[in-house]
Parts: sequence; structure tokens; C-alpha cells
Amino acid sequence: GARKVARQSLSLMARKKASSRSWRNFLPIALGVLVLASLLVFFLVVLVYSDELKQHGGAGQKVLQHFGQRNLFARKPSLSQGASVDEAVVQNVAADAGTEAIEEPAAIEDPADAQKVEEAAPEVVAAPEVVEEQPVKIAQPEAAIASSSITWKKHPGKSCQGYAEEAVKERNLKDSKVACLTTDACVAIECPHGSENSCTLRAVANLVVYAESDCFEWMEVNADGKIISTRVHPEYNKLLKEYPFQQVTTQTGNQVNVILVRSQMSPQQKRMYEKYKDEILFIGISSMNDYPLDADMKCTEFCEIYPAFLHMMREPEKKFSPNVKTLLMSQSDFSLPDFPPRDYAVPRKYDFTYSSSDCDVHTDCNGWCGWSKNWSFVKEALVMMCGEYNLHGVLVATKDKSGRKACSIPKACEGKMTQTTYLDQKDYFNYLKQSRFAFLPQVHDASPRVSAQALALDVPILMNYHIHGGWKYVDQKTNKTGEFFHDMRDFRQSLEKILHNSDIPGMYEPRKWVKENYGNQHSGKRLLDFVLEHFSHRVKLPKGTKLLLT
Repeated sequence: GARKVARQSLSLMARKKASSRSWRNFLPIALGVLVLASLLVFFLVVLVYSDELKQHGGAGQKVLQHFGQRNLFARKPSLSQGASVDEAVVQNVAADAGTEAIEEPAAIEDPADAQKVEEAAPEVVAAPEVVEEQPVKIAQPEAAIASSSITWKKHPGKSCQGYAEEAVKERNLKDSKVACLTTDACVAIECPHGSENSCTLRAVANLVVYAESDCFEWMEVNADGKIISTRVHPEYNKLLKEYPFQQVTTQTGNQVNVILVRSQMSPQQKRMYEKYKDEILFIGISSMNDYPLDADMKCTEFCEIYPAFLHMMREPEKKFSPNVKTLLMSQSDFSLPDFPPRDYAVPRKYDFTYSSSDCDVHTDCNGWCGWSKNWSFVKEALVMMCGEYNLHGVLVATKDKSGRKACSIPKACEGKMTQTTYLDQKDYFNYLKQSRFAFLPQVHDASPRVSAQALALDVPILMNYHIHGGWKYVDQKTNKTGEFFHDMRDFRQSLEKILHNSDIPGMYEPRKWVKENYGNQHSGKRLLDFVLEHFSHRVKLPKGTKLLLT
């Protein structure tokens, strides 16, 4: 038993001694592997953060120089003298375009609003803590001001809205900046949040909150280093909640720092106007009844308080002082419906359509709406139209919203007139396009949209000569859009003329005429030229602006 115990003890001691020798043999190998791993990690750190080490000078520079950073860890290939890959791409674009490359300040995170950025310290090129991009060379477009440069302001968690290209193309951020410079509609770039790939060019920089996107907004910087903002005033959209104030946009939907005032202002609204009139360009525009005149056709205070007025008057010089810039323009001059020309092979179902408002049906249309649409004259004219000429027509919005009560009409018109409730635009157009002419007897109407809409639907108009706005749509030079009447004394003559001519192809060409003279393309260009001529010192327009619309 004693010998057995001794043998076991000797065997255990031998195994421990062998294990000790094995561990000592492995130790140098383990240490070698650890050293190599440490060196590998160090080299990777130097590779990834080489630019950051450069910026810290001292120890960082010594480390880079010691390990030959210029040859071993260069992240940008050598191109032209001092040029990076990004710079070389833009240099090529600038060379192709024959323009001079200008320097772009670093991107800036979204401030509270553009107005605050303008008022900030003039050293725009000095990047704040949130700068994510280094300055690069950007090719200056021909339209750019020679003394200005371009920067991109980053708005994290915001969507820019509106594609700038018909065929949407995804690019990385750097290529997108180059493409944006040569794309008129581009004012911003949108990328997935935190990424610089899969970016798209955008036509609007309205900045809608959207956590999955970042918007890079095009900004112009003047020679003093201050951002020249094209953004609207911070209170702009708050003002639009008040009825008189109406926005102005570019053809791509970007708001511009101009507000149109389309009606009289209440005392509170006037105080708002006075507060912001030096920071926002306010322009009056004919839209409601006789505004800016009173019922006696005399000027109110609104003829003088704005620096400009888009009016509907035949002789504006008799109403406005010389210091008020004027332009013959109404709201109805802009957006027109797109319909095909009339097919004369298809008979019209109705002889005419008249559009009213339903606000005073309960008083038999003897209120404000009836007055503004000249309902008393309509009833007088209907006696002749129904009784002598047996005409069938549509009297829009002469029934209340329930459809139970209607404005009274002459007995001669019973069974011949279709009276409707207030209609949406689609239903109204359906009646209008089936009519031989549109009847516009009103006087106190500054901007009758139904007149321009009728012309766009290839329907001529029979219009009261004394109407305050819209008279310009009856072109007496070409006689292609319709007829005037002055009162009941010449109403019969004008009625017979339009009834005779309306069914003869080529006698009237209302659609062709209105599309050649009005609509967004023509009116938007006129408004843009007007603002540039008189107020370019007050309004900075977004890049690529070709039209101003309302």
C-alpha cells in the first residue's frame, strides 16, 4: 500500500513539472501575438484618423511622420497641385462650363431659422462645432453673382420636398452638389439621415420634419461672408393665416419673401402689416369686389400704403400716386384649367352658364352676394333670354346648400333654367363646357376667375362692360373671346351676336387666345419681371426662379 501511494505521488509531481515546462514554452509565442495585434490596431487607428491627427499637430504629426503617413496611409490620390478627389471632379465641371471655381464654406447645421443666420456673425466660413464637411471647390453657375459663393446648410431630420429632376437620379452627396449647380430647379439635396449616398436633387426647401432624411440647403454667401437668405421671414406663414395675406411662390413651389394683400385689412391685420412691412415686401392685388376702391370708385387708404399694386383698372394713373408701382394683373390671370378645344360636332346642351354665390339665397339673393353678382340685372335679362329667345341655362349657386330653397326666377324661365347648389370646380366645369357662352353681368368684381376659366374651356363670354376686373378678357382687337354689353339698351344686340357666332367654328377662339396671353407661364413671367425691375434690392429669389406665382 505504501509503495502504491509513493508511485502516485511521484506520477503527480511529474505531470505538474511537465505542465510547467509547457506553459513556459508557450509564453513567448503568446507575447509575440499580443504585440503584433497591438501594432495592427495602432496602424488601423492611424489609417482611419490620419486627418484628425494632422489637425492636432505635436504628437499627432510626429506619429504620422514617424510611420510615413504620406506614403502608407494617404486616403486621397495626388491630382493637381493641392487638389483632392472632390476638388478635381468640380474643377473638371468648372473647366467644361468655362466658369471659375469658387470656394464653398463648410456645411452648417440647421439654425432656428434663416433670419437668425443672416443676423449671425459675418464669419460664415468659420465652422461651428457641428460642421461635418470641409470646404471644397464649387463651380459657379453663370447666374451667380460674381462676388458671392455657395455653401450648403445641413438640416438633419428634415425633408426638402419636391424633386428637381423629371427622371429622378440617386447620387452621393458630393456628386449631387455638382449636379445641383447645373440644374436650374435644384435648391437643395436630400439624403438618407446620417448618410451621404442615395441623395436626390430637390426643388423645394420647405423643410418638413422627417427623421429619416437630411436636407442640404443651397445658400449664397456674399463677399462679406454673410449668408444671403432666400428663405421667407419667420412670421411669413403665420401671416398667411389671415385672409388678406396671400403667398407668392416660384414655379417649383418655393415661397418667396413677398406677400400679396387681396382685400381690406382689419385694424389688427393692419398692425401686423405695419410691423413687418420693412422685412417682407407687401404688394396689393385686385381680388375682392372694388378693392382698393370704395363703392363710389374713390381710392381708399389701400391705394397708397403699399409700394406696388397689381390692379384691374383701365386708368390706374388716375387712382395711384406716381410712387406706387403698378401692373395690370389679377389673381384670375394665373392658374388655368387644361381642357381640349371644343368639338363643334357635338351640340351644346345649355345656351349659357351663370355663376353666383349662395350666401343670401334665404333673402332671395337680395344680399351681398346678389349685389356682387348683379342678380337684379340677371332677373331682368332672364325675361328676355327665356321669353323671347327660349334659352336654356344653368344658374350656379342659386340654391342653398340643402338644395331645398332657390332664388326666384321669372316665370318665363320655369322649366328652362337649371338651378344648382354651390358646386365644386369639377362639377362647375362640367356645366360650363356644355354651354355656348358664359354670362358675366356683374360690376363689383375685381377678379372673376370664371371668365378666364370659361375661355380656357373654349367657351366665349358675354360680359358687362362696366365690370371692374376681367374686362381685359374681352379682346376687342381680335374679337375672338366674346362680347360686351353696357346695359339693357344694347344687351339684345350683344346676345344675338354671341348666339350667332358661338356655333361657327373659328369665329371665337377663346382657348387659344387665353393660353397665348395668360396662365402661369405668361403671368408668372410678368410678375417676376415686375419684381426684379422694381424690388430686386428687397427680395432675394431662390436659384432657378423663372416664374412668380400666386
